Amino acid sequence: MPILNRAKESGRRTHCISNLRQIGLGIQMYRDDNGDRPPLYLVNPKQYTFGYPGGKTEYLEKKNSLGSTNLFVCMSDRTKGLIPIDLGWEYFGGLGGGKAADSFTTSYAYHMGPWQQTNPDGKVWLADQITRWKSRFIVAACPWHRHLYSGWLGSQANFTKTTNIRDLALRYDGSVNSFKWPVNNREEEPYITTR
Repeated sequence: MPILNRAKESGRRTHCISNLRQIGLGIQMYRDDNGDRPPLYLVNPKQYTFGYPGGKTEYLEKKNSLGSTNLFVCMSDRTKGLIPIDLGWEYFGGLGGGKAADSFTTSYAYHMGPWQQTNPDGKVWLADQITRWKSRFIVAACPWHRHLYSGWLGSQANFTKTTNIRDLALRYDGSVNSFKWPVNNREEEPYITTR
């Protein structure tokens, strides 16, 4: 059984890498069409923007021919893109418990969202991060492969097990690779412990 589970997870991880690459291409096409400005959101947050601008607007899920929202769901995500809102990691969308169409947030955390583009502090943070980490800056990340082995079974976080599974990251240069989740310093460790 463990071998079969690892093989299944390897397939899900490969699918996720493909999703992140497609999202990276979509972001680049969006930037090409919008004066080098990245999208505020990966998918339409509907009215759930928490005061940020740009809600009720289709972003990558319809623009640039990226297709349906299935591209924004990691196969290891047991919530199927219905993660509870986490503004710190830029998961925007419904508040959960409602219809799936109102609750969808995607599986991927986005780091170039409305706070980074519209808030003065966010703009400074984003410019500093891109200057500091250059092509290695994490644009979007998938934590679900680690979550799957750490005890997250439903729609609420539950980290009961430790694991060495790495998260996947879409980098500023469009590459996709993995990084180790930080233990102490979220600003530094995703960049200095990459392998």
